[in-house]
Amino acid sequence: MTAQHRGQELLEKIYQEAVVSYENDGPAPGIADAEERHLQTIIQNQENRKAAVAVLVTLLLKKILSPSQDIRLHRAEFDGGFSGRRLDTQVVTPFLRSKQFPSMSESGWLTRSFEQSHPFDFDYPGNITPKVLKRSFLCLIDVAQRQGATISERFLQRLFIGSVEARDKNTNLKLARPVDLSVSEVVEKLRQHHQGKTSGAARLPVLAIHAILSVFTRETERYRNRKLLPLESHTTADSRSHLIGDINILDADETVFEGYEIKHNVPITSELIETSFDKLRTTPVQRFYILTTYPHHSYDEFKEDIQRVAHTHGCQLIVNGVDRTLLYYLRIIGSTRSFIDAYVTLLESDEDVNFPLKESWNQIVESG
Repeated sequence: MTAQHRGQELLEKIYQEAVVSYENDGPAPGIADAEERHLQTIIQNQENRKAAVAVLVTLLLKKILSPSQDIRLHRAEFDGGFSGRRLDTQVVTPFLRSKQFPSMSESGWLTRSFEQSHPFDFDYPGNITPKVLKRSFLCLIDVAQRQGATISERFLQRLFIGSVEARDKNTNLKLARPVDLSVSEVVEKLRQHHQGKTSGAARLPVLAIHAILSVFTRETERYRNRKLLPLESHTTADSRSHLIGDINILDADETVFEGYEIKHNVPITSELIETSFDKLRTTPVQRFYILTTYPHHSYDEFKEDIQRVAHTHGCQLIVNGVDRTLLYYLRIIGSTRSFIDAYVTLLESDEDVNFPLKESWNQIVESG
C-alpha cells in the first residue's frame, strides 16, 4: 500500500470516528484543557483561515504515518525534512474537499503565511494571523511532535468533530427569502449585507450583480439569444484567459458580449480603468462595466477615460456603483421577488460564501 493510500485510509477512519462521536454527543477524545483551547481556536477560524487547517491536518497525519519524523521540518530541503506540500496536495486537501470541509484550492503551503523556509517552531517568522491562531497552531505542532502519534490522532479527531458540526450547521441553515420588498428596501438590505465585516464579503456584490443579470437577461430584448455564464470560484476566475470579467455574457457565437468587473470597497481611479482596459485590448466586446461598492459621489471625472476607451477600442465602458446599478435594474425587472430568489440561491450554493455570511443575511432580513 502506498503512503498516499495509507494517508487517505487513515483520514477516513478518523473522520468516521469523529462522525460517530458527534452524532452520539460523545465526549471529545482525551485532550488536556490547554490543547482543547488551542484546537477551539483552529476550529473557530477554519472558514477564514483554511490554510492553517490544511497545514495542521497534514502535519498531524504525517506524525501518525511516520512517528519518528520531526513534523516541524515541513520542507524536503531541510535536513531530515519532508514535503508537507506534497502530502497536502495529494491527500489532505482532496480529503477536506470531499467532506465539504473548508479547504484550499490546492494546498495550504501556497499562502505566504506558511511558505516560509523555516521550521514550524516557536521562532517561525510567517505572518499567521490573528496572533492567537499562530500561537495555537505552533503549540499544537509542538505537543504533537513531543507526544507522538496517539495525541496527533486525538487532535485530528477533535478537529474533524468541529468541522462536522460547522458543516452541518451551515448545511441546515435555511436562508430567508422575503417577498413584496420595495426596490429601495432590497438595495438597503444588500448594502448592509455587503458592508459586513465578515471575511469573504467581497464575493457578495458579485453574486448580487450576477443574480440581477440572471433575471434581467431573461426579461429584456437586448439579451435574447445571449447567455449569462455561471460564476466560477473566486480563486479561479482570473485563470479564464478567454473571458474578461468576474461576470460574462456571451453572444450567440460564443464571443463575449458584455463583461462585468466588480470591486468591493475599492475606489475607481484612472489607473484602475487602465488596468481593466488591458483586458479589452484584444477582445471585441460591446460593453464593459466596472462597478464598485465604494461610495463615490460622482463618476463624471472619468468621462475622458471612458471616451478614450471608446475611441481606442470601440467598447462602451460603464463606470458605476453596485448600489446604483442594482437600483436601476430592479426598477426594470418584473418583481423584486425574482431577484431575491436568484440572490439567495447563489448564497446557498456558492462555495466561497461561508456560514457567517449566510447567517448575517438572515439577521439583516429579520431585523426588518
